[in-house]
Amino acid sequence: MPPLWMVMCGLSGTIAVIAEIGNRRRNNRRDIEDVGFMPWSTITALALLTFGISIAFGLGFISTD
Repeated sequence: MPPLWMVMCGLSGTIAVIAEIGNRRRNNRRDIEDVGFMPWSTITALALLTFGISIAFGLGFISTD
């Protein structure tokens, strides 16, 4: 089984990509009055923050010892 930081890194990276696709679709929508309810920018920022922290744990920049 892979370490937890690898799972978190992969999951948060996937969420960041999906959120960016959603944000791009929202910005290029045809009906400008059709607003959405998902905060894609916030989701992207939090996913990238989680991605960076999990990479830092994995590479040993941050230690739990």
